[in-house]
Amino acid sequence: MGVSTSFRRHPAYLAIADELRARIERGELTAGDRLPTERDLVTEFGVARMTVRHALDILQLEGLIDRRRGRTGGTFVRSVPPVVELTRIEGLMPQLRERNLTVESEVLTAARIPAPAHVAQALGLEADDPVLHLIRLRRVEGTPLLLENSFLPEHLVPGLLDEDLTGSLHDLVRDGWGLRPVRKWETITPGIASGWEQETLGVTRNLPLLRLTRTVESDRGDIIQYSEDALRSDIAHIQVVTEDEPLPGTAKPQLRPLAVPGETDRDLDGPLLSGTRA
Repeated sequence: MGVSTSFRRHPAYLAIADELRARIERGELTAGDRLPTERDLVTEFGVARMTVRHALDILQLEGLIDRRRGRTGGTFVRSVPPVVELTRIEGLMPQLRERNLTVESEVLTAARIPAPAHVAQALGLEADDPVLHLIRLRRVEGTPLLLENSFLPEHLVPGLLDEDLTGSLHDLVRDGWGLRPVRKWETITPGIASGWEQETLGVTRNLPLLRLTRTVESDRGDIIQYSEDALRSDIAHIQVVTEDEPLPGTAKPQLRPLAVPGETDRDLDGPLLSGTRA
């Protein structure tokens, strides 16, 4: 198997990661296959359980495996991560559905709150104006993928909290209030998962998240949504498509100033500005 040579050249956790990666590349383990348990790997390689976990952390970071909790959980070989485009007006979830993937939503927070200063700035409101705050956990094929942290001006979508909030917000505001999303501004920054995000997304602190900050404008010129989302980088890949010139009949988008949360706005052990924790 050649593992002993690798162990002499590399730290044990790297050698284990190399060997498991090689088994996947050789087709000995294919998409959907369950990896040996941590206990079995400890026995096979003769190392401590923490060393095995470190090796699995590397493979998860590379997007090769998926760790699932519960009675049917375990560590499985992942299929090739789907690619989603930021340049499309619809969000990530509709694009994943187009690929025949099962998408589920769980509403963790749905509340009316005073707009924090940076949210008010992004939505064109005064500080403390009422906004509707939604936190939703999105799963793909049963695996947590995305924490959506959205704010909408209450005066534009009164009664929104009484609706089914598990589907597309864009479809909901278009069909219910005649606000058609036509333009969005989105920024991406890397980040480390907070304790609450680790628990909710089922990740370790070693797995970096992609933080997506999004502002959406309607066909009436209103800013209808501001979001600060956390995306697992091992489950979906982001693609950005650019063009030399705008399409006929469209204007070149203007850059918007970023709304920057203050240091006190982010609770490292809970959802951002949730007010309540589900």
